[in-house]
Amino acid sequence: MSNQPRILLMGCGAVGGVLASGLLRAGRDLTIIAHNQAITQAIAENGLRVITPDGEHTIPASVHLDPTTVAGPFDIALLTMKATGVVQAVRDALPLLAANGVIVPLQNGGVEDRVSEIAGRERVIGGIVVWGATMHEPGVYEMTSHGETVIGELDGRVTPRVRELKAVLDAAAPSEISDNIYGVLWSKLAINCIITTLGAVTGQLLGEMLRQRTVRRLALSIISEVVDVAEARGVALEKAGGTLDLHQLYLPPERRAGGFGLDLIKKHAIMLAVAMRYRQLKSSMLQSLERGREPEIDFMNGYVVEQGHLVGVDTPVNAALTQMVKEIEAGARPITPDNLKQLV
Repeated sequence: MSNQPRILLMGCGAVGGVLASGLLRAGRDLTIIAHNQAITQAIAENGLRVITPDGEHTIPASVHLDPTTVAGPFDIALLTMKATGVVQAVRDALPLLAANGVIVPLQNGGVEDRVSEIAGRERVIGGIVVWGATMHEPGVYEMTSHGETVIGELDGRVTPRVRELKAVLDAAAPSEISDNIYGVLWSKLAINCIITTLGAVTGQLLGEMLRQRTVRRLALSIISEVVDVAEARGVALEKAGGTLDLHQLYLPPERRAGGFGLDLIKKHAIMLAVAMRYRQLKSSMLQSLERGREPEIDFMNGYVVEQGHLVGVDTPVNAALTQMVKEIEAGARPITPDNLKQLV
């Protein structure tokens, strides 16, 4: 990478908008591509408007709808669309990359493997966004919670290019280099398999769901299956959000269907604490279903099921949730809390 790398940002939803604002304010050479006409038009007319903990900012920007109208080469391609759009985004980005350019997927869910299959592992730097963001209306964004952008080479090395990428991303939010990015990604995946997917099938906010003991027990089973698959894959899980050790929530297979134990008191207390802290959180997958958009289930619980098959680990709860979301998407099942009664 050069001292002033050319950056391609693909996707200008909540995370993309906040990132774009920070990079532009820092004077970075940034080109934005988004496939949403309303967002493109709003930014062209009013600029990027972003509310952050530091204040409110508006910065002029232009967004391209068609990647073929953009001239490369770019040193960095940041992918900030939903996971369902990643495969096409990689195919669009590859012809625009410099010879030593890198692709940085920043989605929730298991996307790194698919990106690597298309672009080659040597071109991919893993990443995850730990801070929160929302788009209030096209072109108007808010960073809703503090946190870091965690990045890392897929093989765990701390290379010059990942250090340079950190310097780029620090303009928008503090970033951190991990020597175990898969451990970070799988821990976040485990949490999303609960928050995002249970919210999608129930239609409830996180606090409403996790107030119920039976739902918390179901959530413990979901996490436990993810832990089993990750460890069978040789992934050493990092603490979720840097604080939560998922092994504290782990149930062995023989205890997932029911039963009691003193250890469960602590596990339920941890889940309740999460529920209280994020009680107003609405599932992004639920929002996709409500808008008639494709849910990210194949990159969440569906990915866990797929990877479980590859390493010989059964994932019945994640498989049932995956099927439920697909039925909802097909119009064959309503979104209702009653869905969880079948799972329990």
